[in-house]
Amino acid sequence: MGVIKEVDADKILASIFIPPRPTILFSIKKAQDQDADLSEIADLIAQDIGLSAAILKTINSAFYGLADKVTSLTHAVSLLGMKNTTMLITGLSLRKIPTSVNLDVFWNHSAEVASIAAFIAQQLGSINKDEAQLFGLFHDCGKVLLTSRFKDYQDLLTTAQNEDQSIIVLEKQRYMTDHTLAGSLLSKSWCLPERISLAVRHHHDIALFLDGSIPDQVFSLVALVHLAEYLAPKNTHYIDSEWLRYADEFMECLFINDDELTDLHWQVSQIQKH
Repeated sequence: MGVIKEVDADKILASIFIPPRPTILFSIKKAQDQDADLSEIADLIAQDIGLSAAILKTINSAFYGLADKVTSLTHAVSLLGMKNTTMLITGLSLRKIPTSVNLDVFWNHSAEVASIAAFIAQQLGSINKDEAQLFGLFHDCGKVLLTSRFKDYQDLLTTAQNEDQSIIVLEKQRYMTDHTLAGSLLSKSWCLPERISLAVRHHHDIALFLDGSIPDQVFSLVALVHLAEYLAPKNTHYIDSEWLRYADEFMECLFINDDELTDLHWQVSQIQKH
């Protein structure tokens, strides 16, 4: 079967619903343009109880390592910064995409991967922490869209896991598209940075990175999130196989050796215990 080309995007858009950019992001952008202060931004966010709770949960997670619990949304926004707050809201808004099945396991996994990716980025110091977290939240967002569109998509995930098959190959065989293309369309629609959209689109196309077809900055994000997924708690549908195939290439890209990988694994495991 031939590779799906980008020019087929219109056909995919016709069959897969791409949710519009959330209203809260437009409101925050407008407020920023009007030089609103942090309390005004916090008031906007507070209108959505779910987002407010998620932001407080994020800032109080072990990965941020704060000594005291944050209870004020304004304080949380000030600690996160506007860029990180906006990115976090963008990622959290994914949960509002309607599906016919319960995706709590998926959302929890994505949040865990995003937190680990941000932590590793901070430890390495060479990758933007905020972008690492946003890509961690968004890297598999296309699976949500395919779940919404195709009733048997969860069965496909099980098949891919049980038979150790490439999920991309199975998706293209069954649906004539795959979750990376659907996800990249969503990320572009939501105005994510171009390198994140590229990373979403090609995070399973490792050969393209190795031959230099895609920028190193994008490959660094991809390598980082595959590492984060490798270190995240395992569950049935979301075990990452790319790290096992390309660990050497990913480690070279991230400039880490075996000892440093072992140390990162230990640090992440200690944080997860708290």
